[in-house]
Amino acid sequence: MKTIKIKDFVEEAKKRFGEDNKKWKFKCPKCGTTQSAEDFAKLDCFKDKKEEIDKYLGFSCIGRFDDKIGCDWTLGGLFQIHDIEIEDKNGKMHKHFELADN
Repeated sequence: MKTIKIKDFVEEAKKRFGEDNKKWKFKCPKCGTTQSAEDFAKLDCFKDKKEEIDKYLGFSCIGRFDDKIGCDWTLGGLFQIHDIEIEDKNGKMHKHFELADN
């Protein structure tokens, strides 16, 4: 398991995708689907709940909300196949999807 400090994670995300965190892309460890906050915001179930996107982004596959993708993976389940955890400013570890390559 790779651990990364939140500061370094944010720095790398900005380098890959720019300053706008809605454009940062993450990769589901199960199906490989690339997803961003913008992708979640396009789904009907989040049209009136955009503030809830952060609860799921990088933790649950967008496929849980989009039947066309067919993946229902979440890092909150019994099986753990993720490769990174992010250490917050207080030293607490958080399971997270990896940043996508592009």
